[in-house]
Parts: sequence; structure tokens; C-alpha cells
Amino acid sequence: MTESESNKQPRIPPMTLALGVVLGLGCAVLPLIPEPYRIHNFAAYGAVGLFVAGRMGLFPGLILCLVPKFLGDLFNYVAHSYDLNYFPLWSAIICFAVYPIVGSVLVRRTQNPLRIVGGAVSASVLFFLVSNFGAWLEQAMTYEYTLAGLLECYKQGLPFYRGTFFGDLGFTAGLFAAHRVLSRYYFHAESGSVIRVENRR
Repeated sequence: MTESESNKQPRIPPMTLALGVVLGLGCAVLPLIPEPYRIHNFAAYGAVGLFVAGRMGLFPGLILCLVPKFLGDLFNYVAHSYDLNYFPLWSAIICFAVYPIVGSVLVRRTQNPLRIVGGAVSASVLFFLVSNFGAWLEQAMTYEYTLAGLLECYKQGLPFYRGTFFGDLGFTAGLFAAHRVLSRYYFHAESGSVIRVENRR
């Protein structure tokens, strides 16, 4: 790629935006699939937030992570006959902001696989800690307001976290790999800023 080509980085990278929108909205409709045919908590909301923030910035990452998550929860609420136990909770949705924040800090315009994996793991663990701390404060289940109660809350959350963790790793790897391949062979302008930043390190 020539210097002139690398300087043509689009203000709104269409391929990056398309990947985030398609996967984010695809994840939003997952609750419409019957539960026996999907893995519990295996979704791409966090990966989309991490990826989009890493390639476009924090604000787009927040939008393309939190909006699909809200829609997914809303679809889940409708799919369960408007049971209030499934009504979207803003406190739970906001916890997903961890992913774009980490993406904008740790994986901003990098192609380093170790940094990307490290960012995905860090964001996933932070999400687990923050979301379960919130569940403990809100007493989603009855836990004592003690250290033992908090640790019990984390312990009870581990089985639900398994799908989240592997979903975060799998979808993050897929998104960044797809971006690398597509930007190299088809969307050359979108790799410009990434290359320039990597070359300065």
C-alpha cells in the first residue's frame, strides 16, 4: 500500500461499521431462537463493542454494543410472554460499556494478536466482576451484604459466565480476523490508520 493510499482512511469506515452492525443486530435477534438451540449467554455484544471501539472510537463502540443488547433483552422479554422477570434492566445493559471502554484503551488501532486477546480477556473478566457486583448490590438473589455474600454471588455467577467468556473470545477473534483479511484484500483504505500506528511502535 502506498503512502497516498494509507492517507485515504475514511472518516466512517464502511466495512468496520458493517461488521459491527450486522453482527450486533444478528445477536439482538438470538433470543427469538428457541432456547434448546442456542448456548446460554453465548453472544457477541461485548466483542462488537470491543471491536468497533478499537477501530472507530469509544462512542460508536458504545452505540453498537448497548443498542443491540437492549434490543436483544427486549426481544427476550417479548419471547417470554412479557414476563417482567425478563424485562430489560438498564443496570445490566450498562455493564456492557466495559467492552468499548477497554477496546478504546487497549486495542485502539492495533493488529497485535496478543493485545487483542488480552483486551478481550480483560474486558470479559471486568464485565463479570462489575455485573455480578451490581447483582449483589441490587439483591437479584438473596445474598448477605458481606464479603462472604459477595463471593457467593460471584460463585453462583460462574456457570452463566462460561458462555459469555467463550463468546467474547470467539467473536472477538472472528471480527478482528475478518477485518484484517477484508481490509488487506478489499478495503485497503481501512487498514491505513492501523498500519501507521503499528509502524510507530
